[in-house]
Amino acid sequence: MNIYFAREIRDSDQTADANGLSINTLMENSGHALFEGMKKLLDKEQRIGILAGSGNNGGDGIVLARLLKNHGFKAELIFPLGIPSTQVAHDHLAYYQSLGYAYSSQLDGNYDVLIDGLFGIGFRPPFTEEMNRLHQQWMDSKALKMAIDVPSGTEADYGRVQAAFKADHTFCLHGAKPSAFLYPSSTYYGELHIVDIGLPSQARFRIWTEDDVRVTWHVEEENPHKGTFGTGLLIAGSRQMPGCALLAGTGAMRAGIGKLVIATEEEVAHKCTISLPEATYVDRSKSNWQQDLTQKYTAVAIGPGINPDESLEELIAAYLNETDYPLILDAGALSERSYPKQRKGPIILTPHPGEMARIAGKTAVEVNENRIQTASDYAVKHQVTVVLKGVNTVIAFPDGTGYVNITGNRGLSKGGTGDTLTGILLGLLTQGYRKAAIMNGVYLHGKTAELYSENHAPSAMLASDIMRIWPELLRRLDLE
Repeated sequence: MNIYFAREIRDSDQTADANGLSINTLMENSGHALFEGMKKLLDKEQRIGILAGSGNNGGDGIVLARLLKNHGFKAELIFPLGIPSTQVAHDHLAYYQSLGYAYSSQLDGNYDVLIDGLFGIGFRPPFTEEMNRLHQQWMDSKALKMAIDVPSGTEADYGRVQAAFKADHTFCLHGAKPSAFLYPSSTYYGELHIVDIGLPSQARFRIWTEDDVRVTWHVEEENPHKGTFGTGLLIAGSRQMPGCALLAGTGAMRAGIGKLVIATEEEVAHKCTISLPEATYVDRSKSNWQQDLTQKYTAVAIGPGINPDESLEELIAAYLNETDYPLILDAGALSERSYPKQRKGPIILTPHPGEMARIAGKTAVEVNENRIQTASDYAVKHQVTVVLKGVNTVIAFPDGTGYVNITGNRGLSKGGTGDTLTGILLGLLTQGYRKAAIMNGVYLHGKTAELYSENHAPSAMLASDIMRIWPELLRRLDLE
């Protein structure tokens, strides 16, 4: 499932038109794709009202109405905001009328199905008085509700919503728009359907899927040993937050790391050893605990359960500038700073929305309304990888590409789940840096919550349950 920003859709349309695939043809393609997708949910005895707008989105509705009528459906084309003003939509309306088909200007009575084709990716709030009236009629109707491309009232690129037509199904043209994965706009989409309209797939962002995990999962060597799967260093935990080191450490071990060194406070190490004796522990309070930064490590993670201070910042600067292995920065290790642009190894930041707001100079509301663009802009500007956690976690890379993860549920909305994710990422990255390792870690982290909810209430899930479920999840997906 590809994700396209509004400007990318406009650019694709213009490029196609310049290269011989006219807007008229694209509109015809859209109508046919919508018809093929929607007819599976429709019955020829149903009364179907198609609300068409006055722009090109209305043109898609005109073609859809024509095809439905051609195939014996009781479709009614309605222009509550006036007939289309664009030439290409007007041409399709002329052809529609030439077939003897009529249209009306308002909803009339009860409908079994309502299809929203009023606004497309160009919508900007607020609703007019007429739109507010239509919105109320839409909300009052008990019809099955469908939307073309985006539900009217939502903006293609943003999560903010003042009022919108809530759909049971949304048929996205060419690909999904960012607002399908942002809050609260995503709650208006219903079930997503992607329809192909004949444009090439050139998206910078897309959804990461189970098939992607299967294809990219690392293949073990025939005669492995603990050195095969790398050595990771986890700098985590404090007297106030000892559990963070344990959760992250368990995540790394379960994710397949060969050897794990946890640098923490002595008191924390004593507590963690009881539950995680497989790791090696180093007393972080000793001044010479890490004399050689480059020794033996394949990847390093810093931050879970550590309060930021000057000494931590000095430590992070040393790892940024004096090493080249993958470096994960989480929680207390996240702050406003510059990053070395020529560093060979990747820098991976794992903020939640509040932390992203702090390091990006935004509010948490601004981050959540525009999560994909915010993460991508930061990743490109600082040449880092950003894993912006939360509902529909965003993974953004320095080259401007990225992915959205849609696994998970409210079971992950608890303290410690982010620490576990950091450990999972560390465990996977020690086995060889690949972009896929990051997406797979995020995907599987979310999938554990879904597996837990098969037999338990998601609200009862603890962060420590994630890695208890992990082995069963890998078995189910046949990843071992």
